[in-house]
Amino acid sequence: MPFLPLLMLATVASADNDGKSRDACLRASGMDGAAASAPVHFSDRSALDVLLVTGHYPPRVNKGRAGTMLCLYDRRTKLAQVRDADAWSRVPKP
Repeated sequence: MPFLPLLMLATVASADNDGKSRDACLRASGMDGAAASAPVHFSDRSALDVLLVTGHYPPRVNKGRAGTMLCLYDRRTKLAQVRDADAWSRVPKP
């Protein structure tokens, strides 16, 4: 059963990486009461995770309104970039 310890180690490492990407995205968003989705992992070749962050914009920015941001987290550099994604969270009317 040498495979089981390796599987457990990989699961712990994955959870740790998920936590790092979530924390970085929450910080980068600057939103009040922010929450992040589970990360979508791209291949190790690109080393990118994508998350949606929801919360309230700071009052000085958008008067505290609720919003959604898209976060791109680079697993190599451990840097997060965020962009407004409110348009993606609205369903267009036919």
